[in-house]
Amino acid sequence: MAGVNGGFGLPRMTNAKLLTFQVETLATAKPEAMPLLVMHWEEIALNKDTVPLDPDWDAYEKIESAGFYHVVTARDDGALVGYATYTIVRNLHYRSLIIAEADIFFLAPEYRQGMAGIRMLAFAEKTLTEHGVNKILTRTKIHHDLGPLLERMGFVPIERVYAKMVE
Repeated sequence: MAGVNGGFGLPRMTNAKLLTFQVETLATAKPEAMPLLVMHWEEIALNKDTVPLDPDWDAYEKIESAGFYHVVTARDDGALVGYATYTIVRNLHYRSLIIAEADIFFLAPEYRQGMAGIRMLAFAEKTLTEHGVNKILTRTKIHHDLGPLLERMGFVPIERVYAKMVE
């Protein structure tokens, strides 16, 4: 019985303390990513009726091969359970800023206890700074606000983003 310990009807126990975090490539993470991407999309996406989940893998691979994409994964005994991905660019207005902008980040719900999410994002921050990044931008959905978590990690709100679907 999937997700059950020993078939006795007990929920599968997860141990977020045993998660490993590592930098990977799309080639290593992508084969396992789609189920998590669907779960992520179901949880936070807006306009699902008109905007289907349809990653442009070719574009991602081009960005990564140019050195502008950073993939951090969270794994439990080798299984992918989370990710935090970033695009990296030199700021056009301020050349001294190398900015990593969060593309997507997600941790499977059963791993969101304790400090697992903060540990994953802190690992991403550490590895981004090792690659010369000196500013990280992260957005949060208003309807799924992670602002308190981000502020706990030292992020400060700097702007508001507005969106409008047009035809």
